[in-house]
Amino acid sequence: MSLTSVKMSEEVWVTCLTHALSTETEEIMGLLLGDIQNSENGNVTASIWGALPQPRADRRKDRVETNPEQLTAASAHAEISSLPFTSKTGKTTRVIGWYHSHPHITVLPSHVDVRTQAMYQLLDPGFIGLIFSCFSEDAQKVGRIQITAFQSLDRNQAQISKPVSLFPVKQKGSVIDLESSLSSSDNTVLVFRGERIEQDTADSRAIVISSKNGKKSRRLGGFFSNSDGRKERKHHANSLNNSVHNVDAMEVSEGMKEAIHLSSMEMSQAEFARKEISLHVLPISTLTSLDSPLSSFAFLQHVLYEEEKTAYNQAIAQNTRENKVHPLSYIHHTSTYQASMCKMIEYCLSPAITALQDRLRENEIQLEALSEEAQVLESELSRGSLSVSSPLQRATKQKSVSSELM
Repeated sequence: MSLTSVKMSEEVWVTCLTHALSTETEEIMGLLLGDIQNSENGNVTASIWGALPQPRADRRKDRVETNPEQLTAASAHAEISSLPFTSKTGKTTRVIGWYHSHPHITVLPSHVDVRTQAMYQLLDPGFIGLIFSCFSEDAQKVGRIQITAFQSLDRNQAQISKPVSLFPVKQKGSVIDLESSLSSSDNTVLVFRGERIEQDTADSRAIVISSKNGKKSRRLGGFFSNSDGRKERKHHANSLNNSVHNVDAMEVSEGMKEAIHLSSMEMSQAEFARKEISLHVLPISTLTSLDSPLSSFAFLQHVLYEEEKTAYNQAIAQNTRENKVHPLSYIHHTSTYQASMCKMIEYCLSPAITALQDRLRENEIQLEALSEEAQVLESELSRGSLSVSSPLQRATKQKSVSSELM
């Protein structure tokens, strides 16, 4: 059961991208919650409406790992927390995918990523993988963020497969324009096109924004303010102001060329090949009938804090001898922990609180406008009912007078 498309809610998009931008030197990972839907025409769609960021057991620049216990706990959490949702909507919520970041490297999955994805698909053929490539820039020092959705295919099956075009829209490029994606309204869809098997390119396929009547809102823009401050917000600001480019015709750095070459060599010798899946970012209302309280985004902040706290406690425990810690070691680890807390407050918590406060003010203004509109409609309705009932009242009075005369 190979997927034909992936539909992701805006909340999950915000959570995953914020998680990827939280650290520039290490990879991050998390799980995706949702369900697999089979249509009558044979298409298989993965609908994602929740994310579970995972604490990392191994924190490296080119590798990220989590404990099996955490994966089991995440699966149990998805099943338990989704019981009210399942009973109300009839949709089952379970772990259907995973995501991780590629800071400063290509968006292409490595042979390890493809093999890991293949192992997941042994348990669930509809399991999907997402990669967020961030903190990268081209030869003109223009920052960019790229996202790809992929599955794994057997090498023999991949050689006989043919590329399938799911959308008859001309491809414009392979770099996502964050300004457009974050300005999505309820009638806006972000689409990653292509169901392809490729090994010689570092970019996913075309990404196009379509909106109804040309109107766009700033619904998600506040979530990413100051989220990339480590580089003086250079990468994030450049990505927001960057339009869709064609990376194939663009000069890339030597490091990027080497990464592309190594990835191609690894993939050519691997047992599995990747298959790109079209990705759609939609409002939560189009996927579920319940309003999302941004639970995944709030849970991300908790995970980041617990991760730093656990790392600090482990460092102190490793340097403890006979219930004593050397003063220099204690000062070093404590100062590192406090610096991490300050960075998390500046780059994650403060922008999140500001964005949520802005959203609250927008909701209050909208609620006030709707209340005024409701009062106007009620007054018009009352005037209309009086004008309609007045002839009846006159007829009733005339009838009563005539009966008295008789």
